[in-house]
Amino acid sequence: MSDFIGNHIAVTEYKGSPALVTFKNSIDKMDGAVTAVKVDVKDKQGVIASWGKNNDYPQQVLKEVKKNGALSSGLRFLRKAHYGNGLVLFKNEVSENGKKEPKIVPASELTDINAFFRKSQMNRFWKETIADLEWFSIAFPEYILSNNFQTINRVKRQKTAWCRFEMMNEENGLVEHVYISEKFGKGSSVDVESEFVEKIPLIDSYWSADEVREYCKANKITKFIRPVFYPLIDEAYYPESEWHAVLKSGWLDVANSVPALKKALFTNQMTIKNLIEIDEQYYVNVYAEEWVKMTVDQRKKIRTELVDSINAGLVGNEKAGKSIQSMMYTNGQGQQVSAIKITVIDDKLKDGSYLPEAEAANSEGLFSLGVDPTLIGAGIPGGKLGAGSGSDKREAFTILSALYKTNRETTLEIFEFIQEYNKWNETITAGFENTILTTLDKNPTGSKTTTAS
Repeated sequence: MSDFIGNHIAVTEYKGSPALVTFKNSIDKMDGAVTAVKVDVKDKQGVIASWGKNNDYPQQVLKEVKKNGALSSGLRFLRKAHYGNGLVLFKNEVSENGKKEPKIVPASELTDINAFFRKSQMNRFWKETIADLEWFSIAFPEYILSNNFQTINRVKRQKTAWCRFEMMNEENGLVEHVYISEKFGKGSSVDVESEFVEKIPLIDSYWSADEVREYCKANKITKFIRPVFYPLIDEAYYPESEWHAVLKSGWLDVANSVPALKKALFTNQMTIKNLIEIDEQYYVNVYAEEWVKMTVDQRKKIRTELVDSINAGLVGNEKAGKSIQSMMYTNGQGQQVSAIKITVIDDKLKDGSYLPEAEAANSEGLFSLGVDPTLIGAGIPGGKLGAGSGSDKREAFTILSALYKTNRETTLEIFEFIQEYNKWNETITAGFENTILTTLDKNPTGSKTTTAS
């Protein structure tokens, strides 16, 4: 091969073990000619690139987000909005007025595509891949080739949270493999050579289908991972999802701490309604000389019975407005004081304590996701934030669906790559079907569908 795409060259000679070969700024131009660089890659045992300080960043994200209802609901909403009514296949045809209009083509009419979709369970695959993209901005589809390397027989999803890139090979500057294990992030080191870790060749996402086919054939690669991801900004290995700002800023900690604090208050403080203080002089005045003669256990019993009696007169709705009798005596300074003092414990949960902080934290989480709070009925009981009107929801959903074009294009890279590799009908286009909310006066069902890429 002698083709090149951008800064990525298809190499005509392969040596050594399977490796991801990417050329950046290595094109020598001389009178318009392009010279390809030949690379000899030696077999080398890789070491994984840690995802987070303890290689558990995905697991920590999952752990913290799953505690928060607003953020979990927001992510669920984005996954469903991304998927829409599912993937559809269509052809763009010219209508009588000269406009291009998509015509949906049932998969059942496309034998090769339909067989592939059934074998790979593509409905499930799209949902799982979309979940990875929305959570971590990267997905790891694994492609399995035929024995002659000519077609992709199947594609399956590898869980992003279980995937780790191999460290860059210092000899050639390449990341050559992906390691997969459910033990990553579980708190202990994992031997990449153990039976619990799978090692799969990594293929550059910028390579064309023809380049990938030739490379796999030359290196006897029958399966590989070709990741898809939202645009990288300054990351070396793993994308940093923009919405993860809510974790790094501490807002998610605030949102999650309020329910924990409320629960602790309910469990501990709310069982204490009154503070009862009884002066020792009360017992001396009531029992006179007998009090001095009593044993410790006798005095303790009398104190307990008195407190229980007072408490019984205070607790319960039927006791509301009831009066109790207390003894007054003259202290050493000649002042009249009460021998029994009852203080009502302040209720820290009254008037929606801490709810404004929870509201602000949850709003920050939804803002980071780009989800209008009205779409999930965001609000708090007794709070000022409402659930939004029908118009608010309809317009917010329309805007979100329009902005999802780039996200869907990332997902559709998988279909387009398989289509190119397997040489499926080029006139077929794939897209995710949108639901557009309308008013009932325009459509009795309140919605209509459109095909969006």
